[in-house]
Amino acid sequence: MNRPPRSAAFTLIEMITVIAIIVILTGLILSINGLVQRKSATSRAEAEIRTLAAACESYKTDNGGYPQDATLTDQLIPQQTTSPGTGGYAQASLFLYKALSGDTQATGQPNSLTAKNYASDFFKPSRLGVSTNVSLGQPKYVLYIMDPFGNSYGYSTAGLYNEQQFRAALTTPNGASTASRTPNSGYNITFDLWSTGGSTGSNTSTWIKNW
Repeated sequence: MNRPPRSAAFTLIEMITVIAIIVILTGLILSINGLVQRKSATSRAEAEIRTLAAACESYKTDNGGYPQDATLTDQLIPQQTTSPGTGGYAQASLFLYKALSGDTQATGQPNSLTAKNYASDFFKPSRLGVSTNVSLGQPKYVLYIMDPFGNSYGYSTAGLYNEQQFRAALTTPNGASTASRTPNSGYNITFDLWSTGGSTGSNTSTWIKNW
């Protein structure tokens, strides 16, 4: 008696094995892709921080000091504020944008032809967080300088303010014996500039910074 030929088909075990291999390979590819994208974003943030820092130095040359605001940049203390969503990150970053770009109205364009842009090749739409809640035909108002991870850059002059207070105290009677620097008030005595590296919590190990 002739038996019908066995059909060439996958068994259930073979199909499960193939699916498992595909799942594993997909996970590896996604993991590697995520690492590559993060490395690229980190490198870009490092370059952008250098560009912004150079712009701040140029601003100081022309204006006698770094961009500084008593209620915004002086009060943003990196050691105490770890999330770009709190503590005035966006407000301080917006202040820095206005100072360096000459766009004091935050419309995305300098206020006049004579307004100096200290980083003219830097301030592109892809590097700016903008408000989408605007009327049709109206400019998209800039909210902050955006890092490659989609968050606001941090900008602080708390260390500069601390140093200014210390030096001012030295000029007062008996100042040399009473003057002191306040701890945890910024890292640099010029300015602190950083990206949280995509972190929105207290993990400061991911930060890309200028100190």
